[in-house]
Amino acid sequence: MHHSVQCSASQRFMFTSSLPLNKSPTTWCNDSCLHYFNLETSVLLKWFFPPCRCWLNRRQIDGSLNRTPSGFYDRVWQILERTPNGLIVAGNFLPQQPTLSDMTMYEMNFSLLVEDMLRSIDQPEFRQIIVELLMVVSVILERNPELEFQDKVDLDKLVKESFNQFQKDQNQFKGTEKQDDMTSFYNTPPLGKRGTCSYLTKAVMNLLLEGEVKPTAEDPCSIS
Repeated sequence: MHHSVQCSASQRFMFTSSLPLNKSPTTWCNDSCLHYFNLETSVLLKWFFPPCRCWLNRRQIDGSLNRTPSGFYDRVWQILERTPNGLIVAGNFLPQQPTLSDMTMYEMNFSLLVEDMLRSIDQPEFRQIIVELLMVVSVILERNPELEFQDKVDLDKLVKESFNQFQKDQNQFKGTEKQDDMTSFYNTPPLGKRGTCSYLTKAVMNLLLEGEVKPTAEDPCSIS
């Protein structure tokens, strides 16, 4: 028994001494993981989950805890203002009217209404992709005031289109066969040339450009 304890301590020493001397374990660990996990409260997640699964685990945990970015519900309200025919999430319809006329942007009832729709999504990782998609839509509309959606916006369909394009790229660069399993998509970082946000942005822009463009006074192409 005594020998077993010495062996365990030696292993721990060898593991610790293998870290770079000028870096703490926090900075040494994969940066994408550390962005989302607190090392002090989730050290087991850090050391025992493979680095390639960090983004999947991040989305699973955030989805299970119903986490959203700061100002998320205000952004959903602004999206609804530019979506006359409403939003569809997991088969649930959120109409523009009477939602905007019966509620206010900062009203708790509106936040609860949106949260109830998100809770109807079975997979927590898919829920977080929907949250990312809504943030992408918000930024696009914010930067392109001349655009608005003409039809109902089915968020599930936009994610599916994004995943299909992701699969095509995976087949092209890695030679993998097309699959229905979205694990690799959930496990992809949001940022970067082939990040999830890149594919979500393409799907949103395709849907926007299919509709009619509403001219504004700020439009540089308009003729007065």
